[in-house]
Amino acid sequence: MRERGSAPEGRPWGAILVNFLIFFLALLGFFLSCLFAKRDGYSHWLTRPLYFTQQSNLWIGITSLVFAVMLLRGRMGEGPRRRVSVFKYIFTVSITVTCLIFCTVLAPFAEPDYNAWTVASILTHVAVPLLSIFDFFADRHLARIDRGSVPLSLIPPFLYFAFASVLCLLRVDFGRGDPYPYFFMDFYSEVGLFGFVAQWPPRIGSFYWFVFFLLLLYLLGVSFRGLHARLSRKREATKAP
Repeated sequence: MRERGSAPEGRPWGAILVNFLIFFLALLGFFLSCLFAKRDGYSHWLTRPLYFTQQSNLWIGITSLVFAVMLLRGRMGEGPRRRVSVFKYIFTVSITVTCLIFCTVLAPFAEPDYNAWTVASILTHVAVPLLSIFDFFADRHLARIDRGSVPLSLIPPFLYFAFASVLCLLRVDFGRGDPYPYFFMDFYSEVGLFGFVAQWPPRIGSFYWFVFFLLLLYLLGVSFRGLHARLSRKREATKAP
């Protein structure tokens, strides 16, 4: 008799390959970002890991690697499966925000000297996020995510904002001569934390950006959990005799 919570008999090669691919592309994107840092306008490759993009790619990449190895071993207890599923959920939400903000806010309004669409940028901002989203919803080996896990999806971005804010206050150079990683974290601009300038695009203080991101993350967390639960119920229903 198969252990409850274990993967079906046989190796789920599709899921294994997808998770290894996520790990490989995330690592490749991170490596290329560091390798071509100076060509892309950064003072040193060590500044690249200071960005949420690179960190979120490492998080989802490592989690996908762990999950692929667990699937490759053939058996997975209910406890480990639930834990790795929650981590996949948390970091999929993070990498999705990376994709959304880059494609809708950062890239369209980037400075003329900023090359937004490098190979590394496409990998870390588009390829890895889309593949991670596909895997999260398509992989039938992930456990269902409970409602209590939704607030956990806020933790990685919150920790990053806390970490980056300390560096901003210390005026650490993030590699492009600026003491902030993203324009919405420029505490020293004319809008500061709570200001507003009516222009196009409108400029608002960092505080309002933080509130917007928290709401976006929460909505994504709720939506991803709900859709994943619905798909899980449908898959279970089709398997029922």
